[in-house]
Amino acid sequence: GPDDSYFVWKKNGQKMKACITEQSHMLFDGRVHVLSWVKDSVSESTEYKCSFISKVGNTTSEVRITVGDKDRAGQDGWSKEFDTWRSAISEHDKMMQSWRKTW
Repeated sequence: GPDDSYFVWKKNGQKMKACITEQSHMLFDGRVHVLSWVKDSVSESTEYKCSFISKVGNTTSEVRITVGDKDRAGQDGWSKEFDTWRSAISEHDKMMQSWRKTW
């Protein structure tokens, strides 16, 4: 990412200011690896947009979280999927911290 790069997160079209985590790590060739994510909870269907903005260019990713019936079977499935994502984020964070120590 260029020096002037930054993220803009929107939830249902409104700019978010809380629950946002960002990390950046210098790579050997002088480039920077940047990562941002949101920790949030929703009780209704919600659209998230993440824009990465810099002088070089912009890109936007978006996802819609659809809240379905709150039956117990659906909750169990969601809990397992959430645990998988939480584990992946935690593992990525550990890897990035290890890289930071190595560099």
